[in-house]
Amino acid sequence: MQEEIIYRYLVGECTREEELAVKEWYAENPGERQREIDRVRFLFESMLIHHTVGRPAAARTAGRTLSLRPVVRRLMRVAAVAALVVGGMYATHEYVYREISGRTMTFEVPAGQRIGIDLADGTHVWLNSGSRIEYPAVFGRGSRRVKVSGEAMFDVTHDARRPFVVETYASTVEVLGTKFNVEADEAADRFSATLLRGRVKVSAQGQEVYLNPDQTVDLIDGNLVVTRTEDPAGVLWTEGILSMKGVSFEELMCKFEKLYDVRFVYECKTMPVVEFASGKIRIADGIDHALKVLQHVAAFTYEHDEESNVIYIR
Repeated sequence: MQEEIIYRYLVGECTREEELAVKEWYAENPGERQREIDRVRFLFESMLIHHTVGRPAAARTAGRTLSLRPVVRRLMRVAAVAALVVGGMYATHEYVYREISGRTMTFEVPAGQRIGIDLADGTHVWLNSGSRIEYPAVFGRGSRRVKVSGEAMFDVTHDARRPFVVETYASTVEVLGTKFNVEADEAADRFSATLLRGRVKVSAQGQEVYLNPDQTVDLIDGNLVVTRTEDPAGVLWTEGILSMKGVSFEELMCKFEKLYDVRFVYECKTMPVVEFASGKIRIADGIDHALKVLQHVAAFTYEHDEESNVIYIR
């Protein structure tokens, strides 16, 4: 971008086309562009000051002896330009801020993977396999709001002025600074939130409940039901651990499908029953290892067609 155009923009003398060009140029890389704007401002102000006070002493004395008006006019011009520069930079910042905060980013985790990302405010989010998050590139000044489908764990950066809100198909979870897990599976009509640290408010269908650490809320038949978290290991998926405690065979198969990107076909007459609902599975060991572990507590056999990635349960 030419320095003359930047200068004209800062003092409000550019054309409409130049104004749009500067805004687009700034939005491409705000940090780098701001440094360029500061450099142009510095050069311009230095030039004015040099012309005002950088002349030889005799000339300055003569100038003051004959008339103070030229000096005053120059100083007033410097002050006016400085105000225009600050105003122009503020306007540019506000424009870019509104533009960026209005842009929605979407991130979806492929089946069989788990990914962690950092949001603009420093909040860390772990996304489980097949999960999706929508979030602004820059959070607004009033609140921090994201949308989640699937399972995610949040470690939220504290900001008392801007509550952090997680929207799902079934509810909203509002926090200030905390760590919690959310599972929102619209296809299975399943919503659950577990609090590990801090305090959250969960709202759904006109109801509101507050969670304390080691509490879980489930949406059951349209009602929010709060219980004590019996198995904290149930949210250790971020560490690559899957707990079998209190989970039915069918629920485990649904989790396996997402974690390992496989599909199950049931050729058994009845669904196998998990006899001892306990134990943990290390996800990285693979689907065949997980099924062999499960065979110790449930009566079934299976055949894995690796070419089609289909597993037949018998």
